[in-house]
Amino acid sequence: MGAALMMMVVLAASPLDGARGAYQSGELSQARAELESLLYPLRLDGDALEAEAHLLLAATYHAQEELARAEDEVVRGLAVHGDPVLDPLLYPPDFLAFVERARAQHPTRIAELSAERHPRLLPPPTAIVDPLRKDEVPTPPALTRAWYLAPLGVGHFKHGRSRMGTVLAVTQGVGLAAAGVSLGTSLSLRGPDGRYSASDAGTARTLNVTYLVGAYAFAVAYAYGVLDGMVLTPAPSSAQMRLAVPQRK
Repeated sequence: MGAALMMMVVLAASPLDGARGAYQSGELSQARAELESLLYPLRLDGDALEAEAHLLLAATYHAQEELARAEDEVVRGLAVHGDPVLDPLLYPPDFLAFVERARAQHPTRIAELSAERHPRLLPPPTAIVDPLRKDEVPTPPALTRAWYLAPLGVGHFKHGRSRMGTVLAVTQGVGLAAAGVSLGTSLSLRGPDGRYSASDAGTARTLNVTYLVGAYAFAVAYAYGVLDGMVLTPAPSSAQMRLAVPQRK
């Protein structure tokens, strides 16, 4: 039981106990030597111990009236731990005021040292695509007149001429449908020998005429649509193309 208690006491002991005791007893040279050996190079684990060691070394320098070195150690201690708890029973009031004065005078230096201890592991996010400025308008793809070669008024719809496109679509569609239905029905009336019977001859004649009229109507409407788009309609100017593009708000 006694051995276990002794082990707990040893484990609970702080590596700063010797330097702290030397500082309290006024043995400043011993405290200074122990603290410098612990800090340079660093042989302490944990930010709390490191910050306390810097501040205790600063207090030792302060007591020895080495104010520049004391101020540097205060800054380093605050960079390790920004809000340390200073025991008023350990540190005199003038040193506590010295710490607060160094904190107020060197915030930038403290922040820089803290950033060096905890660098960003990832770069700041960057935009994959540059944002579009308000005054930038994407250039629309140019519409060519080749669209007018498509049947059923497709070219007119593409160029924003929906009224003419509707007329052509209806005319060509009706003609094409009439021609197709008439041709199919007429072919179905033929016999095995490829001829019409006497009773179906009149109907077939009418269907053939309907087929020709429908095909002719489709061809005329298609030709007019191509002529209207390719020849009769003037090419849109660049100003009209800009006005046709919706503006970003």
